[in-house]
Amino acid sequence: MPPTFPPAELPRANAYQFTVRHMFLGTAFVLLLFAVVVPNSLPVSTAVAMGLAFMLALPGIRFSTSLRNLLALYACTVMVTIVYVIVGGMHGAPLVAMAEVTAVYIVSPLVWMIIAEGLHRQLGVERLIEWFFLLSILCVLSVALFFYLFLTRGAAAVEFFFQGANVNLNEGFSGATMHVYGSMIFLCGGFFSTPELIKSKFMRFALLVMLLICALTSGRSALILAIPIGGVLGWVLASRTVEHVGKSAMVRLIRYGMPLLVAVMAALYLLQAYTQISISSVFDIVFDKVASGGGSARAEMSRSLYQGVFDNGGLGAGHGVGVPFISDPLHPWRYEVVWLATLYRVGIVGTLIYVMPFLLYTVGVIRLALARLLPARHKFMFCGFVCAFLATNTNPYIEAFALQWMYVIPLVLWYIEYPLILRRVSQ
Repeated sequence: MPPTFPPAELPRANAYQFTVRHMFLGTAFVLLLFAVVVPNSLPVSTAVAMGLAFMLALPGIRFSTSLRNLLALYACTVMVTIVYVIVGGMHGAPLVAMAEVTAVYIVSPLVWMIIAEGLHRQLGVERLIEWFFLLSILCVLSVALFFYLFLTRGAAAVEFFFQGANVNLNEGFSGATMHVYGSMIFLCGGFFSTPELIKSKFMRFALLVMLLICALTSGRSALILAIPIGGVLGWVLASRTVEHVGKSAMVRLIRYGMPLLVAVMAALYLLQAYTQISISSVFDIVFDKVASGGGSARAEMSRSLYQGVFDNGGLGAGHGVGVPFISDPLHPWRYEVVWLATLYRVGIVGTLIYVMPFLLYTVGVIRLALARLLPARHKFMFCGFVCAFLATNTNPYIEAFALQWMYVIPLVLWYIEYPLILRRVSQ
């Protein structure tokens, strides 16, 4: 080029990636807004957001060793699903059930895995937890709005949140029907286990109080139990994290234990002073539900599923096949007791293959904790996951594509950062 002409400006090499990154993060935040704050309220919009986030995550995906290992485990679960969908079809499973199983067990987990990989690559775990903090505030506001609209304008005003919504405020008890309580199981387990991730002391205290009030007024045993489970699990793992190495137990108690205790006392005081809710009544009902295995309906459901497992010899009856006890007349193959239902559908071997990715995840966290190398960010994710996973014993959250983020995102983030979780920690 002649020297009289200025050199042409070359386009930035990363201009396309920059645009896609921001489009992906925007779409992913909208997806989490739908999936965390209003799960199942906007199923079509949630599915569209999932599809867009999935396509925007694909251009920069990195098929690292960790992701390939996780995809290999996923492929094993896919083979189990395909086999038992065929078995279910041979035993009279309806086509709609087979299509639903394919979407929930094969398509949706893969989409969430790719989105989770994109979130780790473009956002990072720490920033994602900041998103969860903001989403927790929105969840609390949605619960407050639900109660206000229902008590002042009736059930028709809150149909957006839940079809056939109801609020029970009898004899000192409080309970409501909201899908967001499923998301809050994970959020309560995470933030009550690792409150130090909230940098502002005031916001830390405020969020814990609001989450506790929402849990106690929900009437959901799984959500109420998520708080002590998350708190105890976080306390056990606290001394095993990288951030707490070298700090005395007294320092940890003063810095993190006291705010938790004050938040609990403040929430209980506010409920007793300004509402008609009796904490003892709430706890009595929760204990009764836990002792009865989730209530009379779930207990009868469990007995029927146990009998089904014995009848098929632990080999599996197939997806889409029900037992004599009908939980949902429109979808008789759906059951709230997911653990037993899975054992009935795919047998002992199939259940072990389904559980394997979660089992390896748990083993990996324990190994790293024993080596005192567990990061606080993964303590948050693990404790939230444990609470959500325990809740699947009486709630079908893992079979709802909008709520599968609670089970897939912690798993993917862990596998990406620690691909060789079965090897001895050497550092």
